[in-house]
Amino acid sequence: MKKFIITVDTEGDNLWAWKPGEEITTENTKYIPRFQDLCEKYGFCPVYLTNNEMVESDQFCAFLKEKASENKCEVGMHLHAWNTQPEYALKKEYSGLPYITEYPEEIIYKKHLYLKQKIEDKTGVSPVSYRAGRWATNESLFKVLEQLGFTGDCSVTPGISWSNCEGLTVPSGNDYSSANNKPYRISENIVEVPLTSAKFRTFYGNGMKQLIKNSIFGVAGMLRPAVASLEIMKRTALHVEKSGNDYLEFMIHSSELMPGGSPYFKSEEEIELLYSIMQKYFGWISENGYEGISLSDYIDDWNKKNM
Repeated sequence: MKKFIITVDTEGDNLWAWKPGEEITTENTKYIPRFQDLCEKYGFCPVYLTNNEMVESDQFCAFLKEKASENKCEVGMHLHAWNTQPEYALKKEYSGLPYITEYPEEIIYKKHLYLKQKIEDKTGVSPVSYRAGRWATNESLFKVLEQLGFTGDCSVTPGISWSNCEGLTVPSGNDYSSANNKPYRISENIVEVPLTSAKFRTFYGNGMKQLIKNSIFGVAGMLRPAVASLEIMKRTALHVEKSGNDYLEFMIHSSELMPGGSPYFKSEEEIELLYSIMQKYFGWISENGYEGISLSDYIDDWNKKNM
């Protein structure tokens, strides 16, 4: 049976517009139960990759605890370096927010230990699945994840480069253009399960100009409705499936579920359109023989097959 993994970067409201020193609000926690209901309708088990500010909400933590106890969701971890303790000053050389990989390994460890313990204290769950903020990875990060008992990472985006995204001390993020799109072992106990994304040629587009461009230069497809249409998400899934993958991995930000919580869905009408797209896509996924699974359960199964 083919598997469908839903990952949710569970974070504060509209961080695309956030500036250092401003308060980070978490109103989007109120909109997550509707998404959970949609997932449950299709038997899917979302992975809430939760960051620092979101576990400040007792109500949201109670929601996570209840759903996790019923095996209807997984509580994972998602770390933003700039607002997770301890503070550590970096010399500003570029205009972006800092990647976790810009910090010394000792600070990387302390930040991850802090957030992992905070999630455990607030939800009763010890997270084992992880995605880095801004998709940033390196050997020091993976070493820290191994030390802290994580078993899975999903930070890699095959076919996608973040080289045009500045950090605070570095000019670019990770380039995953050539990354493997199948699961692989990072370390003794950690498996990378890449997001379903790919650069591929397809004879499709809005208008003849876009169609010709996509058929010659290709399209960067992701299973992410904020940046990919329903048709592109379908074509991305089919493209990756042809390569022999036995899973698909979808992602969304929790703030994208709230009107005005992101640059992508600013009104209630746009949120309703998003839900219409997700319902159609989840239905299509189910019709094509995919079964919902959490990231940690997928990795457990993968380990049994690849011992």
